Formats: sequence, structure tokens, C-alpha cells
Amino acid sequence: MFTPVTKGRAFESVVAQIEAAIYDGRFKAGDYLPSERALVEQFSVGRSTVREALRILENMGLIKTSPGSHKGPRVSASMTQGISRMLNGAVKVEQISLVDLVQYRMMTGSTANFLAAHLRTQEHLDEMAEAIRLMAGAEPGDTEAFARADAQFHAAIRKAAGNALMDIINDVIEEAIVDLVRDTVDSSTRTGQVRAEFVRTHQEVYDAIERGDAEAAATLSRHSLTAVYGRALSPEDRRRLELLDAAGRAE
Repeated sequence: MFTPVTKGRAFESVVAQIEAAIYDGRFKAGDYLPSERALVEQFSVGRSTVREALRILENMGLIKTSPGSHKGPRVSASMTQGISRMLNGAVKVEQISLVDLVQYRMMTGSTANFLAAHLRTQEHLDEMAEAIRLMAGAEPGDTEAFARADAQFHAAIRKAAGNALMDIINDVIEEAIVDLVRDTVDSSTRTGQVRAEFVRTHQEVYDAIERGDAEAAATLSRHSLTAVYGRALSPEDRRRLELLDAAGRAE
């Protein structure tokens, strides 16, 4: 199954071989890798090397280990959780700016809204409506629940849009977006008004998607994000949002 590796940073070779075996389909979601003992034998390395490699693979979100289990590590059903954790850390370490995050959401959000208006089903609409209900019903001081409901609303739209890559990428950066929404509400001196604006705008987006008005749904995404987040930006950064908003209306 696997081939012996050379010494040195042997754990990197172990990681690379197992990673390749997962990506090329030799091990599928839910499959078990060989036991730790078997991996030691196949790679001709020490137990500590295998454990370090498995720790890295688990942090990447590729596998799940179960200490004490007689079975080997299990291939994860979804890799987005580990990738999300790493990318969210990268957003913080690289100090990705607020304007960059908002611009990204403007671009993907408007596209998702446009597609959802054409492709949505009643099930998708029900999921969006439930998310709006949760936003409106969140306790005044529970901005975390409010932000999570906001993420749930946009996840339902992406599901309706039907683009798998868009869905995966947005799942990966969801934590950064949740932080963005929560911090925006928390830092406002008019928390109640900002929350009401969020709920009202989400209801308007829902209404546009429900009636199949793709242009309105897309425009609402760009315009509302400019209005809500533009207040927290410098004039130069706010100009970046306004340009993107205007470009969308000009199409």
C-alpha cells in the first residue's frame, strides 16, 4: 500500500503518501487507514514519525484519529473544517483587511443571489426563511447566534445557487465572515438598529429570490454590504466598495 521512506524529515514523506492516497481515491471518505503498527511497518519508520504525520493530517482535516481504537485513522467525510481553521488563522496572521473581506462577500454574494433567484426550490426558500427567523429572534446580547444565523441564510442561498466550488470556498472562510458580522454588530453604537437593518435587508433579498428577480437580488447584496460596512471604513476603502457596487449596477 505504502512504500518505505528515507530518513531525515521522514514524517513529511509519510504525510505526502497518505495525502496522495486520499486525493486519488485509494482511500475514500469513511475508509480506515491501516493501523498505526501497520503504518510503521509499511513506511519503515518509528512510531513517533507515524504519530507526527497523523497529527498533521488530522490538523489538515483529512483524517480522524481515535485513541485506543484497534482500527486505523478514518478518512474524514469533509475536509472543509480543517481547511477552514487554517485559512481563518491565515486571515488573522496575514491581517486581511475588512475591506478585502467585504469585497469578497460582495462578489460571491451577488453571484449566489443571482443564481438562487433562478434555481431555488421551496426547500431552499424555507431554509432562508428559517435563518431570517433565527436572526430576528436572537437575544439582544447574543451577537454570536445572530452572526451564525446570518451565515446560515447565505449558506442556504449558496445551496440554491448550486455551485459546489463556491459553496466549499465559502464554507472554508465562514469563520472569518461570522467574526466580521459579529464584530460589526458588537462595535456599533446602534446595535439594535444595525441588527434591524441586517434583518430587513435579508428579508428583501429573500423576497427578490422568491419572486425570481435575479437582478434585484444581486444588487441588494452589493448595495447593502456597502451601506452597512462602509461606515466602518476609511474614505479610500469605502470608495473600493462603492466602485464595486456601481460596477454591478452598470452591467
